[in-house]
Amino acid sequence: MSEPTIDYGPLATTDGFFTVAALDHRDALKAELGDDATADDLRAFKRDMLAAFAGFDEAPSAVMLEPEFSLPQLTEAVPTGTGITCALEAQGYFSDPEAGNSLMDGWHPGRVTEVGADAAKLLVLYRHDRGEFTAAQERLVAEVVAGAAEARVPVLIEPVPVDVADDDDRRDVILAAAERLNPLGPMLLKLPYPGPGACGDLTERCGDRPWALLSWGVPFEVYAEQLAEACANGCSGFTVGRALWREAVDPATRAEVAANVIPGRFAELVTLARTGRPWTAAVA
Repeated sequence: MSEPTIDYGPLATTDGFFTVAALDHRDALKAELGDDATADDLRAFKRDMLAAFAGFDEAPSAVMLEPEFSLPQLTEAVPTGTGITCALEAQGYFSDPEAGNSLMDGWHPGRVTEVGADAAKLLVLYRHDRGEFTAAQERLVAEVVAGAAEARVPVLIEPVPVDVADDDDRRDVILAAAERLNPLGPMLLKLPYPGPGACGDLTERCGDRPWALLSWGVPFEVYAEQLAEACANGCSGFTVGRALWREAVDPATRAEVAANVIPGRFAELVTLARTGRPWTAAVA
């Protein structure tokens, strides 16, 4: 049976690049806002960022949200023409990485359109050399990818390396994730920077899957350099979170940062993304 054809257009610019703003953070965002942050605080931050995105010269091609604090509550705040991805993974995975991941109760790719989303997304802790742990994580990815294909929605798979010993190990885990997950079905791989000189290898391991570079919490200047290298070597764009908006978490300075810092950063990343390879060329 031939693989189903999945259209990534709802998540990309009209010329085929991913310029995605990530706001699906929950545990990580609470850590940024402070341990006493409430659900209302998280939702207010996401709403403020969506309002800022609507004022960009070019809005994000998509935003990443989740059904705990932002979907469907904030669907109407998403800029017109911007796609939406819905995160599926339950939180708390870093409290016991060896236990792996699970989906939020009752959530699967077929449900994402119920809350106004165009695509599903799964973050999965990953190592390629951990026996049953590896097998269990790959089964979860296969389940979600198959469910997305059945629902005819795109899916972003984000394999996050765990227990990394050094830079060489980090590179090896990222490259292995692309190679091993690639055969599981149609997906957009959302990958960390693999290290200097390794982005071309990563593109090769992805085969006919497009990939986008995630920011993984690094400072903006570092991320911009990583994205430039990635796009020069076959990457199809970005999904950016804290590297874009970290300085806006303080309510006292949020409006100033949203007006004077974030738009320029995003525009710079969009320009870099367009030096990459359109997703249509990757899947062709």
